Amino acid sequence: MISMENKFGNYIRNPLRESFNVRSIFTIHYFRYGKNFRVRKESHNFWEMVYIDSGRAIVSADEREFPLLRGQAYFHKPGEEHTIRTEDEFANSAIVSFECDSRAMSLFENRTLVFDEFEKQLLNKIISEGKLSFKDKLDDIYLVKMTPRENAPFAGAQLIKNCVELLLISMARKLLNEDRSEIISESLSVPSGVKLVENILRILNENIYNNIDLDTISEKLSFSKTYIKAVFKKHTNTTIIQHYIDLKIAEAKKLLSQNKYTVTEIAFLLNFNSVHYFSRQFKTRTDMSPTEYVQSIKADNVL
Repeated sequence: MISMENKFGNYIRNPLRESFNVRSIFTIHYFRYGKNFRVRKESHNFWEMVYIDSGRAIVSADEREFPLLRGQAYFHKPGEEHTIRTEDEFANSAIVSFECDSRAMSLFENRTLVFDEFEKQLLNKIISEGKLSFKDKLDDIYLVKMTPRENAPFAGAQLIKNCVELLLISMARKLLNEDRSEIISESLSVPSGVKLVENILRILNENIYNNIDLDTISEKLSFSKTYIKAVFKKHTNTTIIQHYIDLKIAEAKKLLSQNKYTVTEIAFLLNFNSVHYFSRQFKTRTDMSPTEYVQSIKADNVL
């Protein structure tokens, strides 16, 4: 009879350490906020991640406020009183609340975070899998308990758990690298990569209705084009120009939904070189032409 010590032959077991263990999911939300929206304050004994998918919103955490732009997120820690509001613009947000008592969660406290493309894909998977695994409406602001579907895909809940953990690991690695760089940056009086990306995002958001190029951004921030392009790419996994166009298309979708302007007028307002170029960029990102997008909105309103 083989003893327990020798049942693997010469192989030695390596126990897998879990730096993040998401024990449960409470809610998965995707909201579209109008102008001057505000929700009442709340607090709970689990984590809540707020990610801004488009527009701009302001989250409060106890007595502090954090403005969030498209692509940025904030983690509300357990027991933190919080709310979210908009001012004179629309915003879309994805919110995931979950239980995780891992010590590494302290990395996310009291700081805004920038998602890269990999993390955005993970969040999209969490939301899409949430729709398949639960039958609740993800824009129900009063949702406190999600109801599993009887025909939910196999292992859907585990896939959501795994994606949340992968998201946490990916961001934690960036933060740990950034914190090490921060020590060096402070001694050299150089802004950290995250701070530089935040400044670039601020400039892009302030110029959605204008045209701004890399030369101007470089001049405003007093860094070379090569440097700001490399830092932005490293932290977001996309280029400054591509992100700038993404912002303009997100704004175009908002303007189209208001039904106040024609496609040509919107292309002009957002400073695209031509209606043809605007339509091509719109379709690349939405798989629909601007006209098809307007028709889809009308169909949704009928339903």
